[in-house]
Amino acid sequence: MTLPLLAACLLCWLVAASSMEAIVAIGALCVIVVVFTFPWDSWAVRRGVWDFPEDRLLGRLGVLPYEEVAFFILQTLQVSFLTLALVRWFPAAPARDAVPTMAEAAVAGSVILTALLTHVFTRSFRSRRPHLTYAWHLGVWFVPLIAAQWAFGWTILLPRLDVIVVATLTIGSLLTAADVWAVRRGIWFFDEHQITGFKFAGILPWEEAAFFYLTSLLVAQSILLFVPSSLR
Repeated sequence: MTLPLLAACLLCWLVAASSMEAIVAIGALCVIVVVFTFPWDSWAVRRGVWDFPEDRLLGRLGVLPYEEVAFFILQTLQVSFLTLALVRWFPAAPARDAVPTMAEAAVAGSVILTALLTHVFTRSFRSRRPHLTYAWHLGVWFVPLIAAQWAFGWTILLPRLDVIVVATLTIGSLLTAADVWAVRRGIWFFDEHQITGFKFAGILPWEEAAFFYLTSLLVAQSILLFVPSSLR
């Protein structure tokens, strides 16, 4: 399902909004996503929050399957292509590039710092509640960055909130459905002691679905912040 979804998003982008400037921004974002997500995913696999049966893999880069690393790029492409296509299909007054004010930069920095300090000072609390591991690992890694983007880039993101929501819900929902199929067939599995317990379709932890929506949201916001104002 992932590759057909990529093809559909690519077609939308080619029809609506393809440009060399967008290609450069998308390529840069793919690199950033891999660098940002690789340690997050690697930590979880080493901790045993989730893992992959060896007989279903092509191989591993460190502890991560090649397919998992490729997924980081595929999802980034899917969300980026769809977001930029939606911008053309739902035009709005163009947002001007704006240099963040000192106050906005301070708020963004405070969000990141607060998340780091909270992570450090709640370690003892979390060690006694292993069922929160996946939820916490997800939230502390992605939510502060999403909030920080709004703190310094709200003048760009707010006018395109409709595009962000549609792209996030579309890709997040389709990837969640694909993951239900994959987990049901044993392509990967989760440690029942490190998830809270609620599952979609009785099989997919809610944390995993939240991962798809949060990462899709982060990519949609990031590509809008990356591209020139003419492409927003």
